[in-house]
Amino acid sequence: MLIAILSTGYSGYSQQAEPAYKASLDSLKIFIDPLKKEAILERLVKAHPGDSFDQYRATLVDNFVVAKNSAKALFHFNQIAETARIMYVGSVATGIMAFDLKAAETLIEQELANSTNAPEDRQFLLHLYSQVMGKQGDYKKAFAAIKECYEQAVRKPARLVAEYYYLMSKTGGYKEALPELEKAVLAGLADDDYKAELKSAYAKVNPGKDSYAYLSALTNQVEEKYKNAIAAKMFDEQAPNFKVTDIKGKEVSLSDFKGKIVVLDFWATWCGPCKKSLPAMQMLVNKYKHDPSVVFLFIHTWETVKDPRSDAVNYLLTHNLDLPLYMDVKNPATKSNPAVSSFGVKGIPAKFIIDGYGKIRFKESGLVWPDEAAVKELSAMVEMSR
Repeated sequence: MLIAILSTGYSGYSQQAEPAYKASLDSLKIFIDPLKKEAILERLVKAHPGDSFDQYRATLVDNFVVAKNSAKALFHFNQIAETARIMYVGSVATGIMAFDLKAAETLIEQELANSTNAPEDRQFLLHLYSQVMGKQGDYKKAFAAIKECYEQAVRKPARLVAEYYYLMSKTGGYKEALPELEKAVLAGLADDDYKAELKSAYAKVNPGKDSYAYLSALTNQVEEKYKNAIAAKMFDEQAPNFKVTDIKGKEVSLSDFKGKIVVLDFWATWCGPCKKSLPAMQMLVNKYKHDPSVVFLFIHTWETVKDPRSDAVNYLLTHNLDLPLYMDVKNPATKSNPAVSSFGVKGIPAKFIIDGYGKIRFKESGLVWPDEAAVKELSAMVEMSR
């Protein structure tokens, strides 16, 4: 999901004057109803036709994607300058893809025809197009797109290779694809669809052999390797007895959760990787919602706005995220955020898994992608911390 960061512009060493309508723009971050935001933005665009409102259009697009209104989302996306749209198309297409595949297809086809895009941007769009066509079951179009992307790519990441051979197998090239699909499974890059395709390809290439036993042996090998890799990341370090406040202003500390596994996630609304990781964290929260021995604290920190609480609450509400929110607000005397500082965090997102005895068992920084991989990894960490 995309969200524009409202910031003051600079020219050389002198600060630019804020537009007179800055307060109205700031209100776009407060109103939850996208139709209200739309009315404000259209009024400002009409009153100031020479100004650029692209980043605010992007915010509105994001809100309509969350509201599952693809028509409105695409309308406002198309008001963004052609040269700027490539910055937003990935998150917009991915969001729309979840509920309106035809709209996502239309959007990507439109941008593929955009002559302002650089060759690397075209590769990115081809990759997206391959995904949306694959979800629609049109594997011929999906493979044609991924093939062009694959052949043009200077670097070929393992996941791109896996997608290429998966779609090759789907379109009949299972003999050539089989060894590469096997590599993807052994590398832990394969989801259930990839595994099913590997099993199918194996059966076609090796008639009469037990494809189920073949896949089970590979899967067991991968799981054992995965568990050993996660176990190698374990810590035995006393966690600081940090203090944060919930959204009602009540102070809590680590000692309040004695005997429970505590999952901390330090994040901020201005942090792109933080926000991109939240859907996976919502999946993890849902997975453990009936387990009273596991608690989650999503701690907003390193704020850049005057009212970080409202900013964080608004972000979660407008993105349909039901996460237990806590605030780590900057100390005016020390100019630091006490909770995140007590953990020595250098960058966010930063996650910590703390066991029932107050010991840090795992630390995770940065974005783990895709969502399913993040959920699998953090679930393993939670289970090993019991």
